[in-house]
Amino acid sequence: MPQIARKFPGKTAGEIYAKVDEMMRHLAQKLSLSYENDGARKTGQVKKMGISGTYQVRDGEVVVDLKFPMLVPGTMRRKVEEDVERRLDDLFA
Repeated sequence: MPQIARKFPGKTAGEIYAKVDEMMRHLAQKLSLSYENDGARKTGQVKKMGISGTYQVRDGEVVVDLKFPMLVPGTMRRKVEEDVERRLDDLFA
């Protein structure tokens, strides 16, 4: 299960969560995934047919865990990972 972590020094959990929540809503809509979030815990999850991604935000960082079923081709997995990484890299750009 790939894990993607990004640190945002000087940013609060609230600031990071607002941006990650917006990013995940857009990604879920684009890929027709269901999206659940918990603003109090600063967590969220996207999922569809065995594919899932969860995230947790803390002060200064976010951690995203991705889970794919065995039937998903490696190229598709990598494409999703790269898309999430790119979006996180541009979160405060």
